Amino acid sequence: MSKSYVIEVGDDQAGLIIREEGEHEYLFHAALDEYNALEGRRFANPLLAERAAIAHSVSRRRRRASGRVAEAFAI
Repeated sequence: MSKSYVIEVGDDQAGLIIREEGEHEYLFHAALDEYNALEGRRFANPLLAERAAIAHSVSRRRRRASGRVAEAFAI
């Protein structure tokens, strides 16, 4: 029997992780394009998958914010 969990970040459903019978790791399936970078990654448990999704989200927000700051100071 397989096990699956929904991975959420804030109000977003970032993806789904599935562990098939006989497997030891969960496979990440992105539900939103923003999380495609995690597609196919394997995780030992749901908590590690959730942490990776949160870290990915924070990183994306920081890159967007730094891009806006750079645009504001562009000449």
